[in-house]
Amino acid sequence: MRIILTFLLCLSLYVPASDVFADSVKHLKVGVYDNPPKLFQSDEGEVSGILGDLLSHIAEQQGWQLQPVVCEFADCLTLLKEGHIDILPDVAMTQDRASFIFVHTEPALLSWSKIYTRSGANIRDIFDLENKRIAVVDGSVQQSYLTDIATGFDTPLILTPVTSFESGFQQLLDAQVDAVASNQFFGDNYVVDKALESTPIVFMPTELYYAVAKGTHKEVLNSIDKALAALKADSDSAYYQILDSYEPATKLIKLPKWIWYVMSLLVLLTIGFIIFNRMLKRRVQEKTQQLAVSEKRLEVILNSVDACIFIKDCDLNYQYANQRCADLLRMPLEQISGSNDHELFSKPMADFLNEKDRHVLSTRKRLAYQEQHVDQQTGEERLFWSVKVPLTAPDGKLIGICGIATDVSEYEALKSEVQKLANFDPLTNLGNRRTLIDNLAERYSKNSFAPSDWLMFVDIDQFKTLNDRYGHDVGDQLLTQVGERIKSHCKEDEIVGRLGADEFYCLSQSIHGQRGLSDLDEWLNQLVIKLKAPFWIADTQLSVSFSFGLVSLADCKDYLEAMKAADLSVQQAKVSGGDCIRFFNERMQQEFNQRQVLLDSLKAAITDQQLSLAYQPQYRQTETGETRCIGFEALLRWHDDEHGYVSPGEFIPLAESNGLMSQLHHLVMDQVTQDMDVLGHCFTDDNWVVAINVSASQIRASDFLHDLKQRIDAEPRLARHLELEITESVLIDDIDEVAQLMRDVSATGIQFALDDFGTGYSSLIYLKLLPLRRLKIDQGFVKDLLTDRSDEAIVKTVIALANGLGLETIAEGVETKEQQNRLVELGCNQLQGFYLGRPEPLAHWQKD
Repeated sequence: MRIILTFLLCLSLYVPASDVFADSVKHLKVGVYDNPPKLFQSDEGEVSGILGDLLSHIAEQQGWQLQPVVCEFADCLTLLKEGHIDILPDVAMTQDRASFIFVHTEPALLSWSKIYTRSGANIRDIFDLENKRIAVVDGSVQQSYLTDIATGFDTPLILTPVTSFESGFQQLLDAQVDAVASNQFFGDNYVVDKALESTPIVFMPTELYYAVAKGTHKEVLNSIDKALAALKADSDSAYYQILDSYEPATKLIKLPKWIWYVMSLLVLLTIGFIIFNRMLKRRVQEKTQQLAVSEKRLEVILNSVDACIFIKDCDLNYQYANQRCADLLRMPLEQISGSNDHELFSKPMADFLNEKDRHVLSTRKRLAYQEQHVDQQTGEERLFWSVKVPLTAPDGKLIGICGIATDVSEYEALKSEVQKLANFDPLTNLGNRRTLIDNLAERYSKNSFAPSDWLMFVDIDQFKTLNDRYGHDVGDQLLTQVGERIKSHCKEDEIVGRLGADEFYCLSQSIHGQRGLSDLDEWLNQLVIKLKAPFWIADTQLSVSFSFGLVSLADCKDYLEAMKAADLSVQQAKVSGGDCIRFFNERMQQEFNQRQVLLDSLKAAITDQQLSLAYQPQYRQTETGETRCIGFEALLRWHDDEHGYVSPGEFIPLAESNGLMSQLHHLVMDQVTQDMDVLGHCFTDDNWVVAINVSASQIRASDFLHDLKQRIDAEPRLARHLELEITESVLIDDIDEVAQLMRDVSATGIQFALDDFGTGYSSLIYLKLLPLRRLKIDQGFVKDLLTDRSDEAIVKTVIALANGLGLETIAEGVETKEQQNRLVELGCNQLQGFYLGRPEPLAHWQKD
């Protein structure tokens, strides 16, 4: 009994009185908020309630005058902090409040909190509150406690803030909430004659004080301390008369003080579990018979809790265990007391428990972890969530540990069921990537597939463009319909799922003897026809194309290789322009390997600066027929010792797809900057430009503008002579963002040209929004200009459009004199092509 008394004493809250001295107080403004029967304003406008009457009694003895100031509790605290009221009754000390208030030493009243609900709601413990709406007074200690419980123990409590306890109970009566948290004074009185009841959930034993603002009214608190001590010492004093006058709400206040420390222990150790306490802070001097009855009640409560509750001393011997512990161990309680874990459990389990216990004793910190127990009789495995805390005496001496172990086996089983749902895509209700991997891995591990079994990946072409144009809701509905069509085309035992984003899969399950390779082409053609049918979404008709990649499972050694092969096939289909089917084979793999070798060589060439620039001249033809060089286009060239000359059409896409374009861009800019002096000597005047190509990844780089400005600072001639050529592919994803970036770049003096004009999707929009200087007519239109009337019409249109917008035009790909003459006749006098000059090193163009 002495051990538990000492343990309970360590949990008591001590708040020292302020050392701040204040002048004698004769007139006090008292904060009054509605919390009957503890505190309220009487019909006569006086401070009333238990704490109000008690303060009035002390004030009469001290000669104080009290002026009530009515406010909500949170507002009262603010008024007290700001000095608009002098004293506030009915305050529980918290760590936050200690920063701005002082209270006296002797508690004015002891209180605790309960959960109340409607009759018949069947709420008996904290788990019954999961996902229930609970009304709590905003800013109250009940709100703070329940928030900590929900956060610390991952319990889904739905807290609804209210302005007062009465408002919370009214919402409970109106079925707006499922329960309400209140102190027992207010709650027990309120539920009388109403269809409400108190639940067994009791928490937060609290000492209540009169509070003043920090640094004020020290002599008031000292007077209250002395008065309370004298009043409590006399059983016939006004203190007990006031308590009796507010029966029955205060009836439980006369219970022995040790009960409040028992409840404090329960709060610290469990969610909704009432933690026992059999020892007292000090030996109760009076009411011995009542104490024995109360101890019996506590024993019943602790034994009814569905959790193992125990106390161990510093030697890890059990000092107390409830009935749940005895049931788990299948032995009498008397046999547990005084025993240790090695006498009750198997050696591995006892060693594990002792390790955790010693950690708590050495760190003096709370520890929560999982324990797995095996019933030695039945072999059944049960999972427990264990919480252990150190117990200390008032002098800080460590006296043992207290713990709770809750059986969470059913919860973990439910969680496992939920985890099974992780194998399905929530949007389409099809299997996800995990489902495919599991099925493939199982089939390869058991070699349970036929030579004709296939894995197919299906990718929606240009899905991002559709998503951006019509919105994500339409995109989601499209994905759902695509999944339904693929699923409806496959047999029931074939596995269809969504890999993620816009990619689906189908894993053949019924080919064995039912669908051979000879039937696969027909099956694929029917699937293509089904998917090409228009999709109707929100009265919008969408026509979508697809890329297909297939691999035979027999051609791969494991599931990783099968998925890689299928992905490689579908990517090959997309590279080929989409709307096609590609099969994985050895040639495709060889091409992939060669591409990787070339990629490694390109990385080395960038590092070793093995790439060089060639300059192709650009000319202007005057009215007299004279052609004059007006600039160059800087083009990257790569000659590798192993691969020989590598075409830009081969290594530029490779660099783009592998994130190397930024390095290439810097290499080109560095070389052009170094060549500025030589470039200037290639022309008869200073009105020339050097054009470089900028890809989508380059212009979207976060440091693109900053890098250009730094280069201009180092070489100011770049601002006058540099022209950046962009293609329409740069603009498709986010034209507004790119347009703003181009305007910022143009502000530095650098000019822009739109390359390959006419081959994209929204050219007219680009011309309206972008700060362009020139349009480059794509060489595809120039090539057949003299033989194809459509190409000639397109060139005429581009020139006329540019003239109307005040833009210059330059035609690329000029390879004959006849093409040059016809372009000039159509109004395009800026020309570039092999006929006029091939790309050559800069030294070739330098004037003598």
